[in-house]
Amino acid sequence: MKPIIFARIADMKYYKGITENDKPSNGGSYVKDTQNAHECYNFDPIPAKEQDYEKCIGFSQMSGGRGVRQLHIENICGCELLKNENVVNDVYVVFVSKAPGSKTMRVVGFYKNATVYRYPHFMPFGEDYEQQYQYEARKENCILLPYTERHTGNKWFVPASSAKHQTFGFGRINLWYAAGKGASKEELEYVERMLESIDTYEGENWMDKEVQ
Repeated sequence: MKPIIFARIADMKYYKGITENDKPSNGGSYVKDTQNAHECYNFDPIPAKEQDYEKCIGFSQMSGGRGVRQLHIENICGCELLKNENVVNDVYVVFVSKAPGSKTMRVVGFYKNATVYRYPHFMPFGEDYEQQYQYEARKENCILLPYTERHTGNKWFVPASSAKHQTFGFGRINLWYAAGKGASKEELEYVERMLESIDTYEGENWMDKEVQ
C-alpha cells in the first residue's frame, strides 16, 4: 500500500485565492467567522526557491488538543517507524471537501509524491500575509479536479466513520490516516480503488484553468 493521507479542507472551485466568485465554505468555525481559509492557495503553484520548477504548498486545519499541533507521520500507512521524523516524502495527499448543499464528502484534488511535514511551515505571500502549510509537491504531481468531476458518480466519494452503516473514514478530526494499523479489509480495498483512480486519472486539470 502506498503511503496516503486524506485531508479535509474548505470547499472552493479553484483554490487560487479568495475572489468574489470563489469563496471558501464548509470549512468549520474559522472559515465561517473570518471568511478566510489558508487552503485557498492549495492549487496555486509558486516557484520553488532556488529551483527551476514550480510547486504547490497545501494546508489543512489540524485539530487541537494538548501541546503543539502536529500531523502524526507515524500514523500514515507505511510510516509506522517514523515517530521521530519531522518530514516524510513520497506520500499521496488527498484533499477532500463537502460542497454547499451536499451530504457527502468528495475529493477535490490531490498531490502525488508529496512531502509531508509534522509541524506547520510558513511562507511569506506578499508584504502582509504568511501562508501556513504542511504539504508540498511539484506542480506536475498536483491535480485539481473539475468541479463537476468531483460530484459525478461514486469515484471520488470519501466516507465518514460517523455515517450510518459506515465503519471507516473521517472521524471528528480533519485528517484521515487511511489504511493504517487495524484497517479492515473493506477500508484497504477502498483505498486501493482510490489510489487507482488517482493514478489513472487523465481528465482535465483545473490548475491549468483560468479562474472564472
